[in-house]
Amino acid sequence: MIRPRKIFVVATFEFLSTVKRKAYLITTFGMPLFVALYGGVMALPGLFISASGAKTKTIGLIDESGLRFLTGEAAVGGAGGTPESTPSLEELARGVAVPEIPRGRVLFRPFGDERQARSALLGGELNGYFVIPGDYLKSGRVQFYKSGGSALKFDVDGGSALRSLLLERLLEGRLDEKLASRVSRPIQSTETFQVGEEGLIEPTGIAQQVARLVIPLLFTVLLFTSLMMSAGYLIQAIAVEKENRVVEVLLSSASPEEILSGKLLGLGAAGLLQIGVWYGLLIAGGLAFAGTLTALGIEVPWLTIALAFLLFVLAYLFLGSLMLGSGSLGTTMKESQQYSVVWTMLSVIPLMMLFVFLTEPNGVVPKVLTWIPFTAPLTLLLRMSLEPEGVAWWEIAGATLVMLVSTWFGIRLAARLFRVGLLLTGARLSLREIIRQARLSS
Repeated sequence: MIRPRKIFVVATFEFLSTVKRKAYLITTFGMPLFVALYGGVMALPGLFISASGAKTKTIGLIDESGLRFLTGEAAVGGAGGTPESTPSLEELARGVAVPEIPRGRVLFRPFGDERQARSALLGGELNGYFVIPGDYLKSGRVQFYKSGGSALKFDVDGGSALRSLLLERLLEGRLDEKLASRVSRPIQSTETFQVGEEGLIEPTGIAQQVARLVIPLLFTVLLFTSLMMSAGYLIQAIAVEKENRVVEVLLSSASPEEILSGKLLGLGAAGLLQIGVWYGLLIAGGLAFAGTLTALGIEVPWLTIALAFLLFVLAYLFLGSLMLGSGSLGTTMKESQQYSVVWTMLSVIPLMMLFVFLTEPNGVVPKVLTWIPFTAPLTLLLRMSLEPEGVAWWEIAGATLVMLVSTWFGIRLAARLFRVGLLLTGARLSLREIIRQARLSS
């Protein structure tokens, strides 16, 4: 007969001893800070590239083709913008004003021969120079010269700007202005719209597309991390107690089922508190920047956040009980982890198939994984974050029912394994002996 009071005592002890650990406190409150710092570090290369791309570059141009692509200096947009010619030396002499060159543009400067361009490059006046050979119309070949330095140094903006310049000059006088502009830039800008199942059309931008990828990954990683940490505490607790013979003292006052239930509830509460803190910080951040998120068209998935708590409880009880049951069969911490690693590998399948979820979140594979108890929690969280309108209510209810039934069977199986592992402390059992003892203990 299971005594609730014994379960409560074990659960309280496990909860308090876990939440007081320095590692638990650092992980619980330090994880959001680590994620923020990690995101900042990952964004630094993009900031450096953006800052580098914002600078105006001066590129020399030597035209040996005789097509007169450049008669004076010209500023061209690095991303393929329209050339903006600046006054030639003759025009400057007549007092023509020099227009301001926008940042992020490439300024092409003509040179009569390569010797002059090379001298300007070595003198630091140029970022590089292009040579258009005499057979350009036939071969379409150009040459680019740059200064020494890093092997990765190249000029993407310069090449893009040169293509715009050459295309502009080749079309000049052969087509009317509007048609020539459209030929040089077939797509001026792109607008993206999302069509819902009911035919509702909504505009989407880069911010929404980035959020569509980042939010599911963030929620899933946080759920999986907390789940694995809570299960890891279970294995660690029972392995240490077996090695220190503390479990023998526990068995003198509580049954294996009571110890199993107490550890599951106590450490599960600690894990639920942890994920509550993480998601609470996310919610607080979402509320603090609600105006900014609304302006960017990013909606906070409140239903997904609420569902995450239910999924954590179900996944923890199911996987945690199996990990605790199989982990109790080990004689050392290493053996316990090896016994339970199979459950971890099964639960991480949705993350291993992340590309499938990103391309088709409500496809055949995600729908199948929704009904498998090992993969259902992460699968549902990913689907609800990526494309919630494609998840039917009966899928959520059905997956929850599957998880509840599987949890009931999992706890029963874990109780048998747990009893065998505790009663036969110190013995190294074969698979046949484990099955035999489990049958005897039922």
